[in-house]
Amino acid sequence: MAARQAGLDQKAGSSRKIIKFHGTEVANVKVISFEQYERGSRQEIRTFDAAKDELDCETINIQVVSDFVTITFYKNEQSNISIQRHLIPNHRIERIVVEDLQDAT
Repeated sequence: MAARQAGLDQKAGSSRKIIKFHGTEVANVKVISFEQYERGSRQEIRTFDAAKDELDCETINIQVVSDFVTITFYKNEQSNISIQRHLIPNHRIERIVVEDLQDAT
């Protein structure tokens, strides 16, 4: 459990990052996607791990919206102040793994 908690904490001195999936707080979310290059001759697997992301933010919210997986980084979620937003087309998504808070204990 200590290893998971360490992954949820920001760099020394920062507060804990809140991770949400469709607005519900969870322990972690991993999005595994792929990128194809040169007409399918090469494929690269990419993994987004919210707990290990180094961007300094208060909240990360991952949602499946229409044809995209949306990853939004909030500086202040209450005031709807976002820092960045990533859109990954659904056809590139291989898997989404959501770790519930109960699983983290």
